[in-house]
Amino acid sequence: MKLTRTNLWLAAAAALFLTASCSQAPDAEKDPSADAAYKRAHRAEGYREAQRSNVTRE
Repeated sequence: MKLTRTNLWLAAAAALFLTASCSQAPDAEKDPSADAAYKRAHRAEGYREAQRSNVTRE
């Protein structure tokens, strides 16, 4: 019984830790500039490279 209670507690603690460590996007209606900054920061590197003006296709 003690082992089951300990495992349950550890599982709950792990779930809380994982959900707390994930960053959530800000609400676009409340703060549009924070939402835009969040989206810019989370773009893939290939997207950033494709948007540069000095990249040419061959």
